Amino acid sequence: MRVAVCCKGVPVDMMLDSVEISKGDMKIRGTDLYINEIDDYALEAAMAIKKTYGAETFALTMGTLKSQEILYYAVAKGIDKVIRADGETGRPELVASTLIPALKEINPDLLLVGVQSEDWGGGEVGIYLSQALDMGLVYAVLEICEVNDKTVRVKKELGGGKMAELTVELPAVLCVASGIQPLQYLSAVKRKKARDATINPGGKLNLESAQTNIPGMLAYQFDEVCETPRGALAEMITGTRQEKAAKLLSIIQDSV
Repeated sequence: MRVAVCCKGVPVDMMLDSVEISKGDMKIRGTDLYINEIDDYALEAAMAIKKTYGAETFALTMGTLKSQEILYYAVAKGIDKVIRADGETGRPELVASTLIPALKEINPDLLLVGVQSEDWGGGEVGIYLSQALDMGLVYAVLEICEVNDKTVRVKKELGGGKMAELTVELPAVLCVASGIQPLQYLSAVKRKKARDATINPGGKLNLESAQTNIPGMLAYQFDEVCETPRGALAEMITGTRQEKAAKLLSIIQDSV
C-alpha cells in the first residue's frame, strides 16, 4: 500500500508588504515557511497508517527551495520519501496541476490532503487532484477507521455536529480535518538528522499543462490584496427559509 501526503508551506509573515501580485498571480516574498497546520495532521494520519498496515509513505510539496524545510519536517515525522515540485503560485489549481506528474508516478492508494490552507483559506487542492487523477473523494475526514486492499472506511464531518461513516473504494483522496491524530513532538536532534534526507525532484509549474491537467480551471486572476475596509457590517437575514431565500436572491440580483 502506498500513501501520499500533500504538504503546503505557508508564510510566517502575511503582512501586505510581503505580498506581490505578478501576472495575475499572488506570491509571498521575503518570509520563512512552516507547514500548514492541517497538513501536519495529514502527516500524522499517514504515519498511523504506516504503523498499522505497513504502508510506504510519500510527502510532496510545491514551492521554491525554501519549501524543502517542509519536507525535512515530514522526514523527521517518519515519512519514507519526499518530493518537491518547483514553482511559486497562490492559485490552488496550479498547485494541484504541478503535483500531478509526481503523483501519477507514485500511484498512491490513498492521497491525504489537509482540508484547508491557512494562507489561502480554501480547500480546493484535494478536489482538483481527485478529479484529475480519477480518484474517489471524501471531504472533512475526522477518522480513518480501517483500510484494506480495496476500500477505506472513514468518518467524516457533517453539519450540525453530526458525523457520517463511509466506505470508499481505493484509490481515494481524503481531505482530513485537524485532530485526526495527535501531533507528535519533534526533537531538535530528529529535525537536524532529517536534513540529510534526499529530496527527489517532482517536476515544475507549467501553465499550459495546467489547462490540460485541471479541466474547467477557474478563469480568474488576482488584481489586488488589501485589508478589510473598516466599518463594514454584516447583514443578518432573518425570517422563514423561504423569506431568507427570497432576500438572498434579491441581494444577488441587485449586485449583478
